[in-house]
Amino acid sequence: MRLSVSAEPSSTSGGTPSREAAWQPRFGVRLSTLEQRLGSDLVQVDAPAGADDPLIQALDIYDARSGEAGGEGTLLSIVSADAMRSDELLRALRAAAGKGCVGVAFKSGVEVPREGSVPVPFERLVREAGLVAVVLAPEVNWREFDALITRLLGENARSLTLAPSTGDKLFAIANTVARVFGGSVAIENHQRDILAHSSVLDQAIDELRTTGILFRRAGDAPVNERRYREVLAANGIVRFERYRSFLPRAAIAIRAGAIPLGTIWVLDPDGEDPAASPLPPERERVLRQAADLAADAMLGEWQTSTRDGARREAALRRMIAGAAQPGDREIVDPSGLANGVLLHCAVPRTQSTAVHTAEIRTSLGRYLATYVPDLVLFSDGNEITALCPAAQVETVREWVVAALSEVDGAARSAIHVGLSDPHPLSTGLPRANEEARRLAALASGVAEQVGTVARLRPQLFFAACLSQLELDSRLVLPEVRQMLDAGSPLAPLAETLECWLEQACSISRTAARLQVHEQTVRYRIRKLRERLGPADGDHRALLIAWAQLSALRLQQSLPRDDGV
Repeated sequence: MRLSVSAEPSSTSGGTPSREAAWQPRFGVRLSTLEQRLGSDLVQVDAPAGADDPLIQALDIYDARSGEAGGEGTLLSIVSADAMRSDELLRALRAAAGKGCVGVAFKSGVEVPREGSVPVPFERLVREAGLVAVVLAPEVNWREFDALITRLLGENARSLTLAPSTGDKLFAIANTVARVFGGSVAIENHQRDILAHSSVLDQAIDELRTTGILFRRAGDAPVNERRYREVLAANGIVRFERYRSFLPRAAIAIRAGAIPLGTIWVLDPDGEDPAASPLPPERERVLRQAADLAADAMLGEWQTSTRDGARREAALRRMIAGAAQPGDREIVDPSGLANGVLLHCAVPRTQSTAVHTAEIRTSLGRYLATYVPDLVLFSDGNEITALCPAAQVETVREWVVAALSEVDGAARSAIHVGLSDPHPLSTGLPRANEEARRLAALASGVAEQVGTVARLRPQLFFAACLSQLELDSRLVLPEVRQMLDAGSPLAPLAETLECWLEQACSISRTAARLQVHEQTVRYRIRKLRERLGPADGDHRALLIAWAQLSALRLQQSLPRDDGV
C-alpha cells in the first residue's frame, strides 16, 4: 500500500488565515486516497457531494468528557461511537464542524435516531455537516489506524518510492491477481514495504495481511524470515500451507535480471495442501505475468531512486579509500554533521553466504534508515559497510542490536559487527574503517556480537601488543612460547599466572579457582619469577609475560583471514 503525502497547502474557505492555523504544517495526506489505498474492505470514505479534497494534517481522538475536537486539518476519531448516546454523537459532530475538522472517523454500523423518524446512518449526518465520513471496518484496530496516519504524516524515508502512475499500475496488477486467486494480494519492495495491495470485493484476508496493509509493511509472523529467503532463492512460485490463523500463501520474487526488486504475496484459500493440489495453470500464469509486469513498473523508479544512492555510495567508497573528490563530503552527509560512526560486518563464507549477506544488509538498512536519515550502506561480497552520521556510538550500537534481532538465528549467531568511535567525516573515515574492521574481528573472539572501543578495550590493547610482537619477533619471551604449548611442563605456570592476576594476586582465591593447594600456587609463582626475572618482588617481568600470553592467545582466536 502506498499513500501519497502531499506538500500542498490545505485549501481554505477564503479570507485571512487565523493565528491558530498559521503555525500548522504545510503538508498532509489526501483524504480521498484512504479508501483507494487501504481498500474498501477496511475503510470507506464518504464525502459530501461537490466537496474539495482536503488534507489530513493531524489525527485526534474525541474526548467525550471535555468535548475537545481537534482543529483545522484534523481527522477526528470517535472511538466509541457505537456506545455513545445520540445526543453525545451530535454534540461531537457539532464540535468537529465548529473546530474546522476535515472529517470524522468511526466504526461502521453506527445509527442515530431522528425525532419522528427511523434511525439514520451516522455517516449521513457527517456529510450533512459538511465533513467527510471515514467509516472503518469492525476489525480495524484504532491503535493501528492511528499509527498508520501518524507514520504517513511524518514519512521521510529514503527508500523506494513510486510515482502516482507507477503506484496505480501496481494496484491494478494486485487486483487482477486477487480476482483469479480469490485472496488478498500484496506487492512489496526489497525492504518489505507494501507498495500496493488488492481491494477486490469479498477477497479472502487474514489478520497478518490486514496489519501489513495498515502499517504498509509485511507482518512479523515467526515464519517470515525463512519464507522470504525461500522465495528470493527460488526461480518461480513458492507455496506455503496454512500457519496457525494465517491463510495459505503463494509467492514469487520480482526481479529485473538478477536484481531482486521485491516480492508478490497472494492469499490462496484453496492452497491448504500445496503438495497434494498443484497450482492451477491459470493461477500460475497470472502470478508469473504479474511478477514480470511489476518488475517493468518498478525498474524505472528503482533506477531513479538508486541513482542518488549510487552517487552517495561511490562517494563514501572514495572517502574510505582516502581518495575523496571535491563535493564527496556534501554528497555523503548533506545534513552537515561533523562526525560519523562507521559499521563493518563480515558474514562467514558458506553456501548460504549470499542469502545471509542480503538478509543482514536489508535488516540493517531498513532499521537504521529509520533513525539515520543520511545512512549510506553498501556491500562487497560477504562484507557490509555503513556510515551513520551520529555523535554517540552507544546509541548506534543499540540500533544495530535491534536490527540484528530481526535476522534469522542461524545467520545472526555467525556474524559479528564492529562500530568505530565517531570520527570526522572530512578526514577520519579511513581510520574509522580500519577501526571498525578490527573491532568486528576482535568481537568474534569474545561473547560480543556488536563490538565498540569501549567494550573491547582489553582486546584492542592485546591486539596492539600483538602487532608490535609481529613487527619484531625477538620481543617474544622464549618462556612464553613454551607456556603456550599445551604439552609443555610450563603450561600450568601460564594458567596460574593468568588466574593469579585475574584474582588481584590473591593466593587463596587463585588456589580455590584452580582447585590446588595454596603452596602449589606460591611454588609456581616463584618458579615463574626465577625463569622470567629477579625474584626480589619486581612484577614487571610477570606483567610482560602475561601481556604476551594474552596477545598470542588472541592471535589464535582470530579468524584466519582477518587481520587485526
